[in-house]
Amino acid sequence: MVLFHFVSTPIGNLGDLSFRAMEILKAADVVLCEDTRHSRKLMTHYGLSKKLVAFHDFSGDQQLQKIGQLMMDGKHCVYISDAGTPMISDPGFEIARYLEQNGFPFDIIPGANAVLPALQLSGLPCDRFTFLGFLPRKEKEITDILNRYAGIPTTLVFYQSPRRIHRTLQVLHDLWPDREVAVVKELTKIHQHTARGLPGQLLDRYTDLEKGEFVLVIAPPSGDSTETDWPAIRKEFTALLACGVSRKSATRYLARSRSLSSKELYTRSMDWE
Repeated sequence: MVLFHFVSTPIGNLGDLSFRAMEILKAADVVLCEDTRHSRKLMTHYGLSKKLVAFHDFSGDQQLQKIGQLMMDGKHCVYISDAGTPMISDPGFEIARYLEQNGFPFDIIPGANAVLPALQLSGLPCDRFTFLGFLPRKEKEITDILNRYAGIPTTLVFYQSPRRIHRTLQVLHDLWPDREVAVVKELTKIHQHTARGLPGQLLDRYTDLEKGEFVLVIAPPSGDSTETDWPAIRKEFTALLACGVSRKSATRYLARSRSLSSKELYTRSMDWE
């Protein structure tokens, strides 16, 4: 019997909670959440009275052990993030890893998230995409991450703080002035809007004093770009090896994600020690 569920909650419009999610929340003994004050509003909206327990980025092993004790006591536990799908840029992953390592089965209740709707609204290719989570604070760090993914032939999607929208667009203008961008704001909410264009065309529309939730979507590199960024590929390859990935698996992954010849990549990798 599964006694732990990760439940997706609305990212804005409270009507987006699924019937199945509602049934699981009703049956829960304990609801774990990032912010009890935020989640209390959700519970109140749906007329649910549940014990809320905070679990956030600063929760440690002691809190995980408490979750384990609840499971051993036969309590049905649910984890919800502040909004959207748990484990996507939130601390729910730590709980999932703990449960898996300690033999506790768990299940997920799918639902709302910001990534896929932003892709749909962007008007950019949706068949292959790479999600980068939240970009860092500093411009150099933003530049470094974008450079790492410059040659990947997929649409890029990431979250960004409203206080760093302008500077991120400036970095994109400096790096990739000809790659189309979509800025998606306040998904499913009253003030939802999408702006599309080249980075330079969008710069004047935003400051670093914005409010709300933002998702940025970047078009893949143009099809006529044939230059392969081998230094970036080598860096990613060695990082995979450092994480314990085998040479064969790393080669297969990079060849597939970057549309390269696996034979050529494997041959080059023999000199990347």
